[in-house]
Amino acid sequence: MTSHVDEAALTRRSGTRAAETVERALSVVAQMLDEGGEASLRLAEVSRRSGVSIGSLYHHFESREGLIRAARERQFIESIPDDAREQAEFLAAATSPDDFLDRLVDLLRASSTPERALARRRRLELLGVAASRPESLETVSSAMSKYLDEIDSVALQFEDRGWLRDGIRPRALSLFLHMSSMGRVIWELDQRGSDDEAWIQMIATAAGCLVQIDVDPIHYAERHPIATTNPPV
Repeated sequence: MTSHVDEAALTRRSGTRAAETVERALSVVAQMLDEGGEASLRLAEVSRRSGVSIGSLYHHFESREGLIRAARERQFIESIPDDAREQAEFLAAATSPDDFLDRLVDLLRASSTPERALARRRRLELLGVAASRPESLETVSSAMSKYLDEIDSVALQFEDRGWLRDGIRPRALSLFLHMSSMGRVIWELDQRGSDDEAWIQMIATAAGCLVQIDVDPIHYAERHPIATTNPPV
């Protein structure tokens, strides 16, 4: 007779195998979506490349659409920056509102790389794809909220220190910082040409209107020509 301990071990092994099956399938589907889009995806090819039977695909995802939806949701979650906590801690280490702006400018400049620009466009694209499916909205919203919570931890500290201007809520500052990243995609796609320093100056100026800085926020970035910190980007 199988003991309760053995039954628990069997259950764990079964769960591990199921997770590995799902992982293999989603990895292959994500790759295929990047290669040919959703219209070209065929379950037979997914099965061949992943080694997961078509029956197992239906068991775990119920349908072709369910498989695509799960893969798109995972792609979006993976597109969210994995250094959000490090960046939040970097900003939270500010010793004054002015120092916060210094650090924000350093982060913005450090993110002015082709790799970061590509990642921003990818995230915006996947957000649109995932959010176009009503069934995915809860997953997308949950992932975004967790990301914003990391930034929120900084804004809440600033509120406790009395750094936020009257009427500015911590979540509003968090949303502004994230929207500045997403809005930068449009700036970078402008065919008339974009100037990273002009964007950074505009964001720093706007951020300066949200916190209690000692200087006029207008043209703040012009008074901050070089990085004074080592941002985690």
